[in-house]
Amino acid sequence: MNISTKAHKPLIVIGISAILSVSALATAAAPDSTDSSATVGAAIGDAAITTKVKAKFATDDRLKGSDVSVTTNNGVVTLTGSASSSTAKEAAETLASNVSGVHRVNNQLAAPSAASELGSKARHATEKTASAVEDTAITAELKTKFAADGKIHGSDISVSTKDSIVALSGSVVSQAQKTHVIYIARHTKGVKQVDSTALNVSAQ
Repeated sequence: MNISTKAHKPLIVIGISAILSVSALATAAAPDSTDSSATVGAAIGDAAITTKVKAKFATDDRLKGSDVSVTTNNGVVTLTGSASSSTAKEAAETLASNVSGVHRVNNQLAAPSAASELGSKARHATEKTASAVEDTAITAELKTKFAADGKIHGSDISVSTKDSIVALSGSVVSQAQKTHVIYIARHTKGVKQVDSTALNVSAQ
C-alpha cells in the first residue's frame, strides 16, 4: 500500500500544475473589459466634442471665409485648414477651448500675417478712395455734358455715381430725349453701367 501511495503523489502534483498553468493563460488572454469600455467611452466623448466645436464655428461671424477641419483625440482638439485672418484663427482656438471636455487645442490653422492684413487693408482703403474720386469725376462730367446739350432742353435730370455705375433720375420730355441721355452716360469714360429706371418721360 505504501508503494501505491508514493506512485500517485507525483501524478497529483503534475495535475495541479497543469490546472494552474491553464488558468494563468486564460487570465492573460482575456481582454480587460474595463479598458475596452474606457476606450469606447473616450471615442464617444471625442465625437461629441468635435460636433460641439463645429457647431460653435458655424454660428460665429468671425470665422466667415475660413475653412476649418476639426478632429478630437482623448480630449485634444486639432484644428487644420485655413483662417481668413489672424483674428479668426485666435477666435477658433478660443471657441474650441471653451467646449466642455476639451483638455487642449492644437491650432494648426494657416492665416495671413498681421503685416499682410495691414497691407491688404491699406490697399483696400486706397482703392476705395480712388473709386470715390473717379465716381465724383464721372458725375461732374455728365452734369456738364447735360447742361451743354441742346437736345435735352427742358429735362430735369439728377446724376449719381457709385463704383462707376451711373444712376439717372428725374424727368425728360420724350423717349427720344431719354435715349439720348442714356447714350451720353454710357459713352462717358469710366462708366461701367447706367441705371435709368428712375428717369421718367414726363410727356407720357
